[in-house]
Amino acid sequence: MTFADLSSPQELSQPRTVSRLAITSLVLSLIFCCPLTTIAGIVTGAIAVVFTTTNRTLSGRWIAILAIVISIAGTAMQVGWTFWGYNTVLMPILTGPQSALKDGEAGELSAFQSHFALTVAEGNTQEDAKSFLDDVKERYGAFSGASLDQGSTPNKMPSATQAFTADYQLDFANGKVRATCAIEIADTSGSLSMKLKSLLIHDAKLGDISFPNSETPLTNPKP
Repeated sequence: MTFADLSSPQELSQPRTVSRLAITSLVLSLIFCCPLTTIAGIVTGAIAVVFTTTNRTLSGRWIAILAIVISIAGTAMQVGWTFWGYNTVLMPILTGPQSALKDGEAGELSAFQSHFALTVAEGNTQEDAKSFLDDVKERYGAFSGASLDQGSTPNKMPSATQAFTADYQLDFANGKVRATCAIEIADTSGSLSMKLKSLLIHDAKLGDISFPNSETPLTNPKP
């Protein structure tokens, strides 16, 4: 037995109209700027499929199916953009030099250097990297993590042409120290990523150290 067998003669003789719910689901599926609308497009599309299947006076089943497909694709894109933004922009700002120092802690000099948007001529050499990391390890012990200083905010939004600076708290086995990082958006292999321009560790007792080594290290003056 099919749905058509359950339909009354009067229902079959009535002109079919396009389901408003199916049209609504299609409209919602095309609004990519808000994830709630694409999710609503999936829900309303599914309901429209049921209604247009069971009610023979309604058409628009394929409109609803199309809306579901578009909504799923749009939701997947939004999740992908959110994931990319979180990992590529937000986390590098919140943790600053953490990934670079962890690679340095593991002895991966090339990986440590890869976190910096610098050339060898600008001081991004393995010799300087090793000297900096050895100095950090000797002074402060094993590195455990970094976080954006609670009293600090980036001095401006990052751009592809100019770095921004912010203060970070670095956690080591021998205690906590404050550091200032310059970070910029860099284009590497056709994709955007956050790269360090410089890392300055503030040490009033033993003296500041920075990578790359500079006679005029970066500072982030307080207002």
